[in-house]
Amino acid sequence: MQRKNLAIAFIALLAFILNSVVQGAIPHAVKQELDNRFIPAYRTGKLDVVVFSGALIVNQVGGTVNAEIDQYLVSQGIEELGTVLARSRFSLLVQSKEVKPVATKKELLITMPHFQAEVERVINGELRPAIMLKNDPAINPPETLKALESVFWDLHVYKNDLVNLSRTAEMAAMNVQLVLRNARLSAVERKTLSFDFQAVQQTIDAENERRLTLDMALRERRIELSLRILEESESYKDRLQAAFAMDQDVQVMRAFVEQQRRGSFARVPTPKLQASEASVAVARGANQMLFHAANQLYTGLHWWLRGRYGRGIAANGLLKGEHVKKLPALGFALSMPRDRAQASDPFATQDELASPYVGRRHEYIWSWENGGIKIECEAVGTSFFP
Repeated sequence: MQRKNLAIAFIALLAFILNSVVQGAIPHAVKQELDNRFIPAYRTGKLDVVVFSGALIVNQVGGTVNAEIDQYLVSQGIEELGTVLARSRFSLLVQSKEVKPVATKKELLITMPHFQAEVERVINGELRPAIMLKNDPAINPPETLKALESVFWDLHVYKNDLVNLSRTAEMAAMNVQLVLRNARLSAVERKTLSFDFQAVQQTIDAENERRLTLDMALRERRIELSLRILEESESYKDRLQAAFAMDQDVQVMRAFVEQQRRGSFARVPTPKLQASEASVAVARGANQMLFHAANQLYTGLHWWLRGRYGRGIAANGLLKGEHVKKLPALGFALSMPRDRAQASDPFATQDELASPYVGRRHEYIWSWENGGIKIECEAVGTSFFP
């Protein structure tokens, strides 16, 4: 037991020494910038300050110091400098905010690998849902509402992936072209920045058309299945799911057809909207209370899932960012997990022990060691929305 305690103490001492060596290798002024401005700004969602401070740091250092800074940030529970800078610039772009300062050659050399890795995930098919890997997904589609719901979730997540990666490619291409025109680059630097982000857009567009073609076909299939369940099933749960599913499918199909009327997605087959609307209207008229209850139940569940598992853009996803205070509509967007989380039962028992305490978002916010989260009370509420 004594040896075990000595070993633990030795490991802790070694970790402390290594951390001290890393911090000592970082220039004093850069270390102060990290501790006094960059890290607090990141943790409180002030992305414009993150970009300003991060760009300042990047343009002051180089070589092995970048790796030491990355190691220090990771020890603070933060991602590498290049990744934080890339995501912060992207988030500000999505908010239609002017991003200053303009990315320099030195910054692009550490942020481009992140952008390239994100985009290559689409090119390599890494993000593609399992059902899209089939030769013809329309043959033998899922036969239950539960299975179809899982497929639609995967397709929805993939849609968000494609939208974000399209914006990523657009921003990266714009910044790279600016540097290529105005900066002197060595052969190695030019090779690092040679990835063709503009060509990637065609791949992303083709993937989105494939996704939409499958999505529309499966929604027609789910409406047919839901109508059959309403006619044949005595299970109230199944009937609730069927009512909500067909209601949602008609809305999605209607919105897509309207996009086609405005000239988008011309190569995607148009769904049979009128026939589906007519069938659903008859079913709704015969089951008005059921449709009303289904809408209330599943809408509530949707918003609960968003509030419980949705991630913001700041403080490792715990916060949505200070910009929400100025324009509340920007607070709507959230990043949902690729694999839908399952809520744990706080009353369940395993091995005669109670399940782990139910985590809540506010507990993680207040657990930040440096107390970097500042709440400003105003007439309309608080600065941040956990």
